[in-house]
Amino acid sequence: MRTRDFYRLMRENRFQVHPTRYPMMVMVSGCTVINSLFSGVQHLTQGSRIQSATLKRPPVFIIGHWRSGTTLMHELMAMDQRLAFPTNFDAFIPSHFLTSRFLFYPILKMLMPRRRPMDNMSLGIGSPQEDDFALCAYGTPTPYRRIAFPNRPNREHLNLNLDIAGENVQQEIQEAMEYFLKALTVRYDSQLVLKSPPHTGRLHHLAEWFPGAKFVHMSRHPYKLVPSTMRLWKLLDQIQGFQIPKYDDTWMKNYIFECKDLMYASYFGHRAELPENQLVEVKFEDLVADPVSEMHRVYEQLEMAEFNQLKPSIEQYFYSKKDHQTNPFSIDSTLQTEIDNNWHQYMEVFGYGQSE
Repeated sequence: MRTRDFYRLMRENRFQVHPTRYPMMVMVSGCTVINSLFSGVQHLTQGSRIQSATLKRPPVFIIGHWRSGTTLMHELMAMDQRLAFPTNFDAFIPSHFLTSRFLFYPILKMLMPRRRPMDNMSLGIGSPQEDDFALCAYGTPTPYRRIAFPNRPNREHLNLNLDIAGENVQQEIQEAMEYFLKALTVRYDSQLVLKSPPHTGRLHHLAEWFPGAKFVHMSRHPYKLVPSTMRLWKLLDQIQGFQIPKYDDTWMKNYIFECKDLMYASYFGHRAELPENQLVEVKFEDLVADPVSEMHRVYEQLEMAEFNQLKPSIEQYFYSKKDHQTNPFSIDSTLQTEIDNNWHQYMEVFGYGQSE
């Protein structure tokens, strides 16, 4: 974040930082000053180029609930040399990645962990990353701001349904998205493929903001998805938060259920508005079972470029991951019943049965 955005985040949460996180707060504060300085440099040297940039083709958005396979789909499409994607470097310092690359890229590459903590997947500074982290760094109202203060009341997850968000919120997200995508276009000069779970509840607005945009929706059985998402938020809150998380599993479960309700109230309300060549829905289980056929279906339905050029890369990718072990998740009968009751529409629409 830049200093002004970081200060606003701290002020909104009354500077309630746990004493053990003071060193991290000091370090982050110093980084925000650097970000502000380099943001100014980028504005002076690249501002006109960014403002005048035009997207080469409508972007492709990969959407779906957290832990539903959006990262896998993003990595697969990112192997297509005809597409470009925001990297960890771009998404985490979005205000100046155009001008500070040669200075900070080697440093962050050395500091970047080699594995993601939530699923042990490989990670690198040049790996594809969610654009919502860029929005968060801009200070935009995204649910990821909650991670900084996991014990504070926070209602920004309500913006997961952009239909019910205020016009000021919609405009802020739109302006941040347009700026980031234009900056990426200056950097890569290619059609962009992006992924972010919060985009699921922005389907209607993204289709309006970026006419002709394509969408790939990922789904996964909630019996796997819910406990995996609980693990995700717990780890991120513990590692990235300025507070020591105090919530219990019941609070976290209810938070995840509420987020799902918000996202999919919008998604289910708008998915029928898009023609078949703009929206394709993919089940994670089908993608893992037959990646080549599923990816061919995605490219064919969305009328993307020739698929055969990507086929060898996909086969090699899954061959290299054949020994990867996913985290085992088990749910008790109480949680399973709650999922059956709360996720029944999701399970019905995407073809998941209960007790599977």
